[in-house]
Amino acid sequence: MAALRVAILETVKASAGFELEFDRIIIEALQEAGHEPVMMMPEGTVLDQDFHVPVYALSGGSIISYDGVRGLKKIWYSLQRERRRVRWFDSAVEVASTEEIDAILLTTATYRYLRSLKKSRLFFSKIPVYFIFLGVNPQEMPKFLAHAKRCLNAENIHLCITTLRDDFGKELPPNVRLIKPPVMIPNDCICQAEHTPLRIGFFGHYRKGEKSIECLLEAIQTVEFERPVRFVFQLVPTTEGDGQEVEAIIKKYEKDDRITFRTEKLLQDDWYNAIQSVDVVILPYTAERYLYNWSAIYFTAIGAHKPVLVTRILNPEVMAQDLIGEFIDPNNYEKVKRQLVAFVNFYEERKEGYKKALVHANEVYSKKSFIENLLD
Repeated sequence: MAALRVAILETVKASAGFELEFDRIIIEALQEAGHEPVMMMPEGTVLDQDFHVPVYALSGGSIISYDGVRGLKKIWYSLQRERRRVRWFDSAVEVASTEEIDAILLTTATYRYLRSLKKSRLFFSKIPVYFIFLGVNPQEMPKFLAHAKRCLNAENIHLCITTLRDDFGKELPPNVRLIKPPVMIPNDCICQAEHTPLRIGFFGHYRKGEKSIECLLEAIQTVEFERPVRFVFQLVPTTEGDGQEVEAIIKKYEKDDRITFRTEKLLQDDWYNAIQSVDVVILPYTAERYLYNWSAIYFTAIGAHKPVLVTRILNPEVMAQDLIGEFIDPNNYEKVKRQLVAFVNFYEERKEGYKKALVHANEVYSKKSFIENLLD
């Protein structure tokens, strides 16, 4: 493929977090493939990260945030956001022409973007425009299909769903492609050697009533392992109620010197360094949405070559292809105790198998494959 000048059109006001890390991964993948990435953003937008690529401002107003907005005001903001999105899309057409852009990517799209697209000049774009969706669950499917079919006559509009499964079957429109997500690890993140004692970590937000976390902690506190092992739990509360529960959990389990708690947010390089500080990543997620939406933490662990302890509902296609760890049932106290003991006690003799599986998984979900599949 010839080298392309590819613009990432970012319309989300993200303070670090997944959206910007996804942009970072895509920018690195484009550069590795020999393309020239640039950014398009609404005027006045300042990101928490400098991607060291050219940035072009889009007219049409600044990004509208929903933070702290409720009720009728949120509905009004939603209408304003859609109007501005249409104007940004119109402006992107002008910028693409002036700056000789060969393709445009929208990295975290929803079906609402397609509603705005239909009202804009971008619908008739003379260059390829790729909308990247982070999975489509059954509740969103009817709306997504309806908007996707309205774009069938737009020959340069490509709808790409990052997913590990096909829930569309014969209903998949010809302008929609299913592509595997990429590993979420930056190029300058060097995989670390194994630690002593063995370190196992959970990273993520804590939400009130999160039973799986308490079940895991209780199991850890009541079992003995045949080798030294330490556990790290990052519990970041998002509400006052979450915070109160986190304080109670820490007070209950902090006396166990095998368990360390972290409650601060980990952003950018601190996030990747935290993943590298452990040997194994626990992914105790049980929400049904994880059947349809791929987990950024999971794909960060894969990219960092870390074995996992994972539930059967979290992106099960990964383990079906590559046994990069073991399954746990964090809602079953007796069962998870046995699973933790077996994993730790047999880790030494199984770790080479995990390593080989992780090498293959990194090939399957490589950034190179992702960009090739995306740009087709």
